[in-house]
Amino acid sequence: MIKKIKRLLLLVTFIILFILYYVNSTYIIQNILDYSQLFLTKLFPASFIFFLLSNMILEYQLLDLLSHYFMMNGTSTYLFLASMLSGFPSGAKYTKELYQCGYFHNKEYANKGLYYSHFPNPLFITSSVQGILHDYSLSITIYLSLVISNFILFLLYKDRGLKEKRKIIENKSFSIILKSSIEKTFQTLLLIYGTSLFFFLIASILTKYISFSSYPYILVNGLFDLTKGIFSTTILSSNGIKAFFILFFLSFGSISIHIQVSAILEEIDLSYWDFLKGRILGTLLSIGLFFLINIILM
Repeated sequence: MIKKIKRLLLLVTFIILFILYYVNSTYIIQNILDYSQLFLTKLFPASFIFFLLSNMILEYQLLDLLSHYFMMNGTSTYLFLASMLSGFPSGAKYTKELYQCGYFHNKEYANKGLYYSHFPNPLFITSSVQGILHDYSLSITIYLSLVISNFILFLLYKDRGLKEKRKIIENKSFSIILKSSIEKTFQTLLLIYGTSLFFFLIASILTKYISFSSYPYILVNGLFDLTKGIFSTTILSSNGIKAFFILFFLSFGSISIHIQVSAILEEIDLSYWDFLKGRILGTLLSIGLFFLINIILM
């Protein structure tokens, strides 16, 4: 009975969305073009090269060098650093790939890796966030709060053991590895683009038909799509409140981010709930750190 009700609600929701999209076709097309331009000029260039290189590092088993030369388990360290350079949802992507390749000791450590691998792309901070706030120190404070909160979770939940030497997989040619890495990279980027665009359009329709005051308007946009929420903070005059909203969206994520992560993790049965727990802990830590850093700098 509950399944039937859920299916009925989904059907009604999709019909309503279809009608609204059809009635507002010009508006929707313009929003699609606007988001596509944003994705191609901001998100795609910042993510493509990092996703591609990370795939190739795993294919060549270069991560084993960390364990060999530094006498440590390099899995958690690599996950932390690679995610910090790439931006979300790369943390879930890298966690999945590391687990599939046998780098984590067990599924529990892989799930805990989701706690400390949620980062915005640093290029997004230095370009888009900096462009909204027009305050370099405030932008850096946001980023530092996110990095330090993830680092605290990294220290608490990292894979602590030294992984036994794994079997060497048969060598593949460079062309095969490059082809495979490009395919995986575009598959991930297509998921990011499609999911974000879907929720971007839902937020656009809602804010078109419902009149929100400034704070609810920003929250609704950020709830559905992180990028739209962050750019909607431009309606505010206070830089401090802008920064708080931006920090919250970047740390907790939006529905589109959570759906992307869930889709990535479901492929190998890792736990979305661990990701959610990590986001709650990370958000509380980053907010506390944000205020602490600002107090110190005052």
